[in-house]
Amino acid sequence: MTKLLEIRELVKNFYAKYENFIVPVLKFLLALITFLMINSKLGFMEKFAKFPIALILALLCSFLPLNFLVLAAAAMAMLHIYALSMEAAVVVGIVFVILFLLYFRFSPKDSVVAVVLPICFAFKIPCAVPLTAGLLGSPGTSVSVGCGVVAYYCLHYVAGISKSAGDAKMTEMATKFKSIIEGIVTNKGMMVAVVAFVAATLAVYLVRRMNIDHAWTIAMIVGALLNVLILFVGDLALNTQVPVLGTIIGTILGFAVAYVVKFFAFQLDYARTEKVQFEDDDYYYFVKAVPKVTLTTSEKKVKKVKTVSEQKEDGKNRKSGK
Repeated sequence: MTKLLEIRELVKNFYAKYENFIVPVLKFLLALITFLMINSKLGFMEKFAKFPIALILALLCSFLPLNFLVLAAAAMAMLHIYALSMEAAVVVGIVFVILFLLYFRFSPKDSVVAVVLPICFAFKIPCAVPLTAGLLGSPGTSVSVGCGVVAYYCLHYVAGISKSAGDAKMTEMATKFKSIIEGIVTNKGMMVAVVAFVAATLAVYLVRRMNIDHAWTIAMIVGALLNVLILFVGDLALNTQVPVLGTIIGTILGFAVAYVVKFFAFQLDYARTEKVQFEDDDYYYFVKAVPKVTLTTSEKKVKKVKTVSEQKEDGKNRKSGK
């Protein structure tokens, strides 16, 4: 455990020292992964779905606020969807506008959550986002979580209809609009996922603020179990076809990711908990103090090694009584 704490301190000190360089690099990598995944998932506009364009956009996003990445990712997705179908672009555009209104109203500082959640869906560990968001965020962060879930399912649906577009005989525009709206709005899997992820985020936030030992760890366990419970109950009630084994494995992996984040962000030594009582003229206070786990830097002792000439000089001085 001491070795892990030493590694944590080294990482934190390294980040604090080179933050001005690390943050742009991380933003660049996040933007590049986002744009490449959109191009691979959709990619209907072939002239735009090229690596140099994604690279240039990622470089631009590395020097701009993260909210620009959210807007750029939505714009790129809309261009690809428009190349597939104007009707789909209109419907998805309306959904995106609603999401942006909710996002900028309640959680404009949680842009990382909205971007990372679709990526975690692609890697089959979406549970990591609500658990981490509940640990580090606020109740408003659940809005970003819900927006990320809806955005992922919208893009996933559009990518799905592109495969059957050649077989579908929809000649009237009204028929196309109706089919796309029903496919997005009545998506039972999306609705269950939104409820599960938002509930898990809020549960983690509420539990980790309780006055109990190991509150953060208990909060992650409660959030993970609640997320799985809602997904499975929704599957039984609405037949959302949730993969049981995949959901359990993804939840375990997501919990592991959240635990790593918790290790770097919040580590307490409950063995040294102190309870203090004091009063003033109006109130009597009961305070519970739990110290953070820190490593004291050992003092370095420098031993001076004397040269041969210095040792001879010291010997002469001792003989002469100096």
